[in-house]
Amino acid sequence: MSSTTPSCLRCRVAMEDGYLLDRAHHNSTNQAEWVDGVPELRQWLGMSLGLKTANHTMLKVVAYRCPRCGMLESYAHHKSNPS
Repeated sequence: MSSTTPSCLRCRVAMEDGYLLDRAHHNSTNQAEWVDGVPELRQWLGMSLGLKTANHTMLKVVAYRCPRCGMLESYAHHKSNPS
């Protein structure tokens, strides 16, 4: 992806930079990530422990928002996130 900010496909105005917030345990905040494949639950003794992410590609998600109509456009960064 180029370093230029995209324009809204509907309004044709420059979009605002941003990201999608992901809330975790104890309401901690993180940047959302894209993960390849289909979601698989990690379980132990019948309890859900979240999703399996080992051996999956994970990329930070950046989002752009149109200040006029509110449309969001999201992209997965090309740099991987070490976890």
